[in-house]
Amino acid sequence: MNNLYFYLSKILAPLLNPTNFLFLSLIILFIIYYKNKKKIIFKLLTITIFFLSIISFLPIGNFGLKYLEKNFLNKEQYQNIENIVVLSGSDYRLLASVKLGNKYKNTKIFYIGGSSYLINKDVNDEINKAKKLYQELNFDMKRVFFIGQSRNTIENFKEIDKLNIVNSKTVLITSAYHMKRSMIIAKHFGLKLEPYIVDQKTNRLGSFINIYQDFNISRNLANFNLFFREIVGIIVFKLSS
Repeated sequence: MNNLYFYLSKILAPLLNPTNFLFLSLIILFIIYYKNKKKIIFKLLTITIFFLSIISFLPIGNFGLKYLEKNFLNKEQYQNIENIVVLSGSDYRLLASVKLGNKYKNTKIFYIGGSSYLINKDVNDEINKAKKLYQELNFDMKRVFFIGQSRNTIENFKEIDKLNIVNSKTVLITSAYHMKRSMIIAKHFGLKLEPYIVDQKTNRLGSFINIYQDFNISRNLANFNLFFREIVGIIVFKLSS
């Protein structure tokens, strides 16, 4: 059943992406309206354009990401750290693990990787890239352990659960927007993890002029997609757990 959910989610993912869905709906509705100018089609077309304009020109996604990121701040000092768990993703996460690893010399680093693609010839591609980066940074590879069979966040935490680190002090590194969902899943597995966030997306420019100068439609759409994906992930996990 888990495999079925995984394959369905990956097949439907492009269509469930809100901006993909809106643009596709826009094209279909234009074609239908061109062939058959019914009022109901025109109303649907107007509604679609309205929603697309809202998320394009207003920082809705940015406000959503602020909600996801607002409760997490990194500590200046972490006491008695034994493990550092890194969820695969951006290089920011790897660099943060090296930074913490160099600061806390007795810690072990567990890199949780894998591939979310349905068709992928090399499932260890992310892990190979991570290994290369750790080596280029001259980090002690005896302290790094790579786990590379997980395909999504839930499977990541199933792998973490197998490490038997419940009774040891562990720091979790992931992107700020992804931390809320990660901590919810960690709590479900009974894992007590200290959050360490990287790659914050929220805009703290302050004044209206600064926000105007930073205005970017593609970023607004990308942030909305990111927020939507995280919220859907949280809702689906809560409903299924």
